[in-house]
Amino acid sequence: MIRFLPFILVIFLVLGGLGYWRFFASKPSLPSPGSDYSTDQIQFPVTGADATLEEKVEILEEIAKKLVAQKATTTDLDSINTSIAELKTKVSALETASPTTTTTTSTQTSTSKSSVYIPLGSGGGPWGNQDWYSTPEYQIALDPANYPGYSGMVLEVTFRLAESAGTGSVRLYNTTDSSATSSQLDTTSSEFVLKNSASFKLPTGSKTYKLQIKSTDGKNLFIQSARIKVNF
Repeated sequence: MIRFLPFILVIFLVLGGLGYWRFFASKPSLPSPGSDYSTDQIQFPVTGADATLEEKVEILEEIAKKLVAQKATTTDLDSINTSIAELKTKVSALETASPTTTTTTSTQTSTSKSSVYIPLGSGGGPWGNQDWYSTPEYQIALDPANYPGYSGMVLEVTFRLAESAGTGSVRLYNTTDSSATSSQLDTTSSEFVLKNSASFKLPTGSKTYKLQIKSTDGKNLFIQSARIKVNF
């Protein structure tokens, strides 16, 4: 029996070596450095040859759980990074897009009031006065309050001299205040010509106004018509 003991020991050693080799040959290989898993983050415990099969199975299960957890974390980070990139793209598009400004132009139609004409009379003469003479034929009472918002008045007179000698003049005179308005008109023509004065304004209140005439050489002067134009 003792003679066979070395042979039996050799057989057990061979069988143990084969079992040890088969166990480590069937152990799952670790991920390569270029894969999605990092060997720096997962520590693989070193087991001895005398570890039981149950202990080795528990170790493998723990390693598998860590790998699954790491894979899930990596996937979540990839999803978050993708969402952030998309959000940055949208924000950049909004910043670079030029805003559209809609300008609404409201057109207001202003209705200008038509001019008003105040007749002073027609016909008259001849007058040959060399100084200003107030004609009783051309007289009117005016109050600018009756024309609210007016911008000015213009004296329009059609008149002539009997002959082309000297200068004939006409103006509107305020007999109430004894003052002349800035409305003097002059002519040297022997034919009727319509003359328009510069724009003027009347003092407040109701006043009496008359046409005054004069002729520098005493030549006769004739008036065909006269009126006041009120502009707004």
